Amino acid sequence: MIMMLESSTLKHQKQLICEFSDLVGIIPFYYDCKGNYIEISLETKAQILYSMGFNPEQASDWIDYFKNYSRFLEPVYVIEPEEPVELKGSEEVFVEIYPLEELAQSSSEYLHPSVDSTARHPLGDSTALTGDSKFKVQGSNASRRFKVQGSRFKIPSLPIGYYRMIASTKDSTYETVLIVVPKHCFIPDKNKTWGIHCNLWSFKENSEGNFSQLKKLAEYLSNEGGFLSINPLHFNDPEDIYGISPYSALSREFKTPLYLSKCSVKVKNEEFFEYSSVWKEKMQCLKKDFEAFYKKYINGDAEEFIAYKNKLCPAIREDLKYFAVFCFLREKFGKDWQNWNPQLRCADTQILNKIYRDNEKEVLFYEYLQWLVDSELEEIRKYPILVDMGFCSIKSSFDVWLNQELFALRAEYGAPPDDFNPKGQKWGAPPLIPFKLKEKAYLPFIKILRANMKTKLLRIDHALGLFRAYWIPEGSTPQNGAYVRYPWKDLLGIIALESQLNRTGIIGEDLGTAEDWMKEELIKRKICSWRVFYFEKTQEKYKPSTAYPEYSLCSITTHDLPTFKGFWHGKDIELREKFKIYDEQQAQNALIERQKDKEKIIALLKEEGLFQGESIEELLFSIIKFLSKTPSRYLLLYLEDILLMEDQTNFPGTTTEYPNWQRKLPKAFKEIIELPNFRKIQATLKESDRTVLSD
Repeated sequence: MIMMLESSTLKHQKQLICEFSDLVGIIPFYYDCKGNYIEISLETKAQILYSMGFNPEQASDWIDYFKNYSRFLEPVYVIEPEEPVELKGSEEVFVEIYPLEELAQSSSEYLHPSVDSTARHPLGDSTALTGDSKFKVQGSNASRRFKVQGSRFKIPSLPIGYYRMIASTKDSTYETVLIVVPKHCFIPDKNKTWGIHCNLWSFKENSEGNFSQLKKLAEYLSNEGGFLSINPLHFNDPEDIYGISPYSALSREFKTPLYLSKCSVKVKNEEFFEYSSVWKEKMQCLKKDFEAFYKKYINGDAEEFIAYKNKLCPAIREDLKYFAVFCFLREKFGKDWQNWNPQLRCADTQILNKIYRDNEKEVLFYEYLQWLVDSELEEIRKYPILVDMGFCSIKSSFDVWLNQELFALRAEYGAPPDDFNPKGQKWGAPPLIPFKLKEKAYLPFIKILRANMKTKLLRIDHALGLFRAYWIPEGSTPQNGAYVRYPWKDLLGIIALESQLNRTGIIGEDLGTAEDWMKEELIKRKICSWRVFYFEKTQEKYKPSTAYPEYSLCSITTHDLPTFKGFWHGKDIELREKFKIYDEQQAQNALIERQKDKEKIIALLKEEGLFQGESIEELLFSIIKFLSKTPSRYLLLYLEDILLMEDQTNFPGTTTEYPNWQRKLPKAFKEIIELPNFRKIQATLKESDRTVLSD
């Protein structure tokens, strides 16, 4: 009888954990890359709940809390114009709407005639936006608020943007954030276009890769009718082999000074970019340069720097101050904030403001660096450039330190096992907790988006993570993870809003296992899908050129995949076996599949009337012609393919075993553009009626 009671109690507890997991967004199963149904274990669910800050043994209490918790207003409403807002209650309410000061913009650069004519400014009337102004509603010149009765009401017509909404009842006053979003993202050009990807560290010039070289390359491609795609510019740690990846961000909101033209560093290694030595030499030079700047600053002669800070929206300006403090503390007390003393581990604003005041010169240096970076980038904004925004920030980052309560520090993002990585992947970055991000009205997400939308195109890495992300509990393997749901409608709406305000087109890197509806939702909002030639196939054959969607970017490869030559020769499979990612049998199976793919590619090119021969050069030209034919809005080529290089940029699943993010191009760009292969590819692209991006 006692055993039966224990069994019944245990079963009930398991049911509670499963119910609670569902409430907080843990998806109970997924289908792997082969279509197999994978059920999430009870232990994994409990571990993820624990990483979110919950005690799984108290699941019953938390279920009651989540089900019965009711507030008059949600922490944020993300709506399209004219959509209703729902209140928890039916009493009479007076509603007032103000601009959201934290995201105010001082300049008029966001005027956008192609959006609704009322969308003159992200915060309303662009000529008079103060913290005290209220919107006049319902056509009344006298009324500064409106009355509603019932649980649902429509917001009066407002421009797209960010607002503070105050609702007052007879007894109480409530406040929330209202975000009015457009239906879709900004599209920079109505025509199809093409571009070339180049990593800044890979430039083979007299000085190490920098923004002046980027400017020359962007100008050349623009004149030829193309755009330039580059690696993320996030602030990272060039002195750490694990931190050199542009996706291992210490901050996605602020940028690395590694590529500044100022204080350029002469090349010492022709084959690889030596991050640590380049960084040290550049920083020494920049600190000397800062000494001269600081003398001007204390004498009141730094108008451009002051103007730069004043132009930032208040939320990012404040973050810049705390980022500078973070960098100062990191240099003084060590690179991992989790090892700092308790007072500094918690980013208390009073303490941080005191550190900022007491260490003005040392802290100001890091603000100075951001000013230099943004000033140099501002000079190249006129050229069509696609920049990359990484998906996450590492555990020791500024982004996590400043918003610790939003992150599951006892878990990390990753990917389940697949054909390329049979053991799965761990990314070393703690996941954002979805409902806690919403509690912050998505402000951390908005700031990162806005900070990265400084060019005509933005690629959002791992865009499927906006729908659901794969969490791996601390101490677990990737096989024992689970997907967690995110508020994707709100996040996509905010991306569309920032895209329109900044006049930036959006590419969503949506590779990997996903349900079709997710990609459809991206395309619906004109977030262009990423279509990699290697993957555009069915079990029987490769897809024809007509199957590529209009709102997409097509490419042969990516930075995480083999170059075309490496793919054709099976170099990636060889390395997977060498690095023990594949065992011998898995490698043999992969080679058999690769041979089948090669035969299917040749068959496709013949069907399309593009087959020119089986040499690597001829196959590459044929595939470029094929991609040029597709309806895809953007076609992106990698210089590693144009130069027929065999080694790929990054080899996922490795760190020191492979020179990830370090290999330079074998030729300078001025030599590349004179190559017969480049000229032939250039002619093919021009013949395809693909043109340069324009507003």
